[in-house]
Amino acid sequence: MTDAYYSQPRTDVAALVPDNAARVLDVGCGFGALGRELHARKPRTLHGIERNPAAASHLQGLYQRYVIGDAEAGLDELRAERYGCIVFADVLEHLVDPWAVLRKARAMLLPGGAVVASIPNVRNIAVLFNLVLRGRWRYEDSGLLDRTHLRFFTRAEIHELYASAGLAIERIEVNRDRFRPALRLVAALPTLLVPDFSVCQFLVRGRATPST
Repeated sequence: MTDAYYSQPRTDVAALVPDNAARVLDVGCGFGALGRELHARKPRTLHGIERNPAAASHLQGLYQRYVIGDAEAGLDELRAERYGCIVFADVLEHLVDPWAVLRKARAMLLPGGAVVASIPNVRNIAVLFNLVLRGRWRYEDSGLLDRTHLRFFTRAEIHELYASAGLAIERIEVNRDRFRPALRLVAALPTLLVPDFSVCQFLVRGRATPST
């Protein structure tokens, strides 16, 4: 991954972080661009988890606490902490067991806390076009079929993912593709009938449901 990958501010993700979340855990925080965006909007306590060791020098002075390691190990290290919001920006699809990771995250929420995530949509017309019509499922360096993606989700599976962790989705936003001209014509009718075909990424916020 290039430095640019770790430095995206993700204003779309920041917009879903509740204003009243004074303590935020940024899982997969990269070089801290999201943290800087959140802090610019409103000062708050920021903690981060990032597996890239090169991130450490970028996080100092911005994140009050950070862990260099993978998501699951980082959550274990921070398990005694409590947060108003935990963010997984382009993280869950890279994990072996995102269901278990979300359950751990839910247990670390303050009352009324939220989990925010950005998750690629595999029910995308470009993916389906290549799979169904061309017989191709080609992994790439980035995008929907990033070669480091281990899990694939549609809108329905995202609802199930959150529900399995005891989280009720209260808001979903989308990022849509800007198709190249050749695909735009092919995609016109299918995306009119099924709007999710043009979605490349879901932006989700959910809150803990009452324990039974």
